[in-house]
Amino acid sequence: MESSSPTINVLELCRVSPSADATSLPLNFFDLIWLAFHPLGRVIFYEIPYSTNHFIQHILPNLKASLSLALKHFTPLAGNLILPSDTDSNIDINIRYLDGDSVSVTIAECTGDFNHFSGDHVRLADVLNPLVPELPSATCTEVSGEDCSVAPLIAIQVTLFPGHAICIGITNSHVVADGSTMFNFVQAWASIANQLNISDDKLDTDGLVSSGCFQTPYYDRSLIRDPYGLGDIFQKTRVAIGIRQNEKLLKQKEDAAQDSWKIKVRATFVITEANIQALKNIVLTELPTSTHVSSFTVACAYLWTCFAKTRATVWESEHDLDERQNFSFAMDARARLDPPLPAAYFGNCLVACLGVQTGRVMIGDEGLVAAAEVFGNAISEKVKNGPLHGSDKWMEKFGGIRRGEWNIGIAGSPKMDYYNNVDFGWGKALKFEFAQEPLSLSRCRNSKTDIEIGIILPKIEMDVFSTVFTQGLHHG
Repeated sequence: MESSSPTINVLELCRVSPSADATSLPLNFFDLIWLAFHPLGRVIFYEIPYSTNHFIQHILPNLKASLSLALKHFTPLAGNLILPSDTDSNIDINIRYLDGDSVSVTIAECTGDFNHFSGDHVRLADVLNPLVPELPSATCTEVSGEDCSVAPLIAIQVTLFPGHAICIGITNSHVVADGSTMFNFVQAWASIANQLNISDDKLDTDGLVSSGCFQTPYYDRSLIRDPYGLGDIFQKTRVAIGIRQNEKLLKQKEDAAQDSWKIKVRATFVITEANIQALKNIVLTELPTSTHVSSFTVACAYLWTCFAKTRATVWESEHDLDERQNFSFAMDARARLDPPLPAAYFGNCLVACLGVQTGRVMIGDEGLVAAAEVFGNAISEKVKNGPLHGSDKWMEKFGGIRRGEWNIGIAGSPKMDYYNNVDFGWGKALKFEFAQEPLSLSRCRNSKTDIEIGIILPKIEMDVFSTVFTQGLHHG
């Protein structure tokens, strides 16, 4: 297994800003609930044979100019999170963009083997870390007479593998945007870059919007109702949910240090359309009236059984099979709110679905069906009663997950097609991946009906997981 420390040569550190008026964006409970969440890093690889000179002279100017134009539509991303130091402050937590605010952009080249970075094979979990930027540190400043933390919201890194590939790495705070908003932004940047003639920086981006290349963000918060006053609750309890030092809020990823026996690795797996249909058939045979047996739910259910069997095999009696296992995923609530929000709504609009079951059930013959039923019930509750039903118990529900319990959540969604819908002018992406998330799903590169699964596990578990995953699909 190759070293996770390739040679990265930073060519330029710069900042890119939109040409936009100062603005502020209020945050609601959909945003505030993510205050304690770590930044998310994504990488997109493109296979192109550019030299360093060609990259600097011809590709880089286009990327900077198109990024500036994209940020003009997505101005809050170039701003900062304003977080009062005093929980009793009269200043609401908000996103503020001032003239001159900008996004940190790192330009680099890497001498490592890009196939090692972009492959599906098992490699060290932190192999992608050098390709995603850190969010700049928060600073403290006075706003309206009060001390506030001012924290950047996104950072970008463009890394060239000379003669082989380009990697776009993006890190963002979850407070500013969920996966749907970030996908819309990256799609906008790519669409503009694809169409932009660098000698003409007056590209009509509105024309790209009207042609369907990307959607203009929708910023109006007034449509979102807060029947339980969650916004005020989350504002007042941000210390209780883990934000004790504002400077740590968006500064950097979680500590990746591990005991030697817990060295983590990553790999990419694929569930094909045929696999998905076979899993659906198994579930529908036992649950013929279920209305939520989708590709997503059966894929999640199958993965849950694989994780449970892996855990039971590796750790045997060290973990009680009768303890709770928690498996959660997020549902986009935009279309399900009353009134519904446009698909291009900017920010966060996710509700969590939590599945709880014991390891003993999950490793049994009925594990797949049991998991699918749990997920189906969670989704049915949101559909029947509305996505905000029970939202006054969110903190209690997820706060009730006890320390030491098995818990995993899913990042990403197969609905966001980074392979076919994010073209900077270099063709289809070679690989899309989350940099640090233990479990993520995405649309497959080679088939719009297959699902790619990114997994990070301790190496001792990955070896077993790979066998369990493959054998289960072939003999299920």
